[in-house]
Amino acid sequence: MLTQNWLSKKTQIILNLKSLAIAGFFVFALINLTGCDYFSNRILTQTVVSVGPHKLTTQDLSKSLASKLKNLDALSAKDPQVLSRFKDKIVSDFIVESLMLLWFAEKKLVLTQKEIDTELKSLIGDYPDDASFREALSEEGITYAQWEKKLENSLKRKIIFKQLLKDSLAPTEEELESYFQSNKTRYQLKEAVLLTHILVADENQAEIVKKLTRAQKFSDLIKKFSMSSDANFGGQFGWVERDSQVDFDRAFKARVGEVLPPLKLSDGYHLFKVEQKRSQRLRTYAEVKEQVLGEVLALRETARFSAWLDEQIKRYKVYKNNVILDSIYVETR
Repeated sequence: MLTQNWLSKKTQIILNLKSLAIAGFFVFALINLTGCDYFSNRILTQTVVSVGPHKLTTQDLSKSLASKLKNLDALSAKDPQVLSRFKDKIVSDFIVESLMLLWFAEKKLVLTQKEIDTELKSLIGDYPDDASFREALSEEGITYAQWEKKLENSLKRKIIFKQLLKDSLAPTEEELESYFQSNKTRYQLKEAVLLTHILVADENQAEIVKKLTRAQKFSDLIKKFSMSSDANFGGQFGWVERDSQVDFDRAFKARVGEVLPPLKLSDGYHLFKVEQKRSQRLRTYAEVKEQVLGEVLALRETARFSAWLDEQIKRYKVYKNNVILDSIYVETR
């Protein structure tokens, strides 16, 4: 809704995105202009940022901002520093996206409809039904067509990255080992215990099952009494690292094979058995080679993309209307 409030001899133009308002606050674009309907009617389509033919309007920016702020409380959403960071992120993402699309077209790269349809089918298939998918779109405040366009641009980004890295040589063994030696602490295994468990509804039942563990196998009691979904798979709770959760401190003092006293968690009462213990140690290069390779490749991608981005920014004129950017604010209602 575009409203006008006459203040002396000026018009206060307010872009009120009430349809996007969430958690009790609204996004506005506030600009003081001379009293002229011509200006007020054009405010929605004012260009805030442009990169070649690609334009981000006042309305586009405000909608994106409303979407990003929706999970914040009103006080945080009104914080000038928070608002500034979100605006900078939206503008930065728009500039990068626009440069990538321009380069995609320039290099005559191809994204087929089959690739788009395959990805669409895969992503929609992650939802239990079509209604759930549509509800998710509604919560994001976008239409199906807008979501499909975002997906298409995402696939184009993947093609661009592949193109940028196609001539890259594989990291050498020396490069990988050097990276490992410089980042050894990243690959440290913390002290941990491997636990199995029995989940029951109340403390009384937990005490009864605890007594039964003296004469019966813990694995048999899991099948008989545990309400947990992993009961059919041995009641595996998994590895718990030292200091990760205060509730499990006692497990590190217990011996292997010991059943701990009942422990109340959010889903009920648990009986935990210590199956294994693992000491803190540094993993060897051989153990983490694949992880090291992934990290080195990721760093290469980041460096190559940053260099490419600098090249594109020099080639294309990027325009920003800082007057409008500075005028965007949030108001609680």
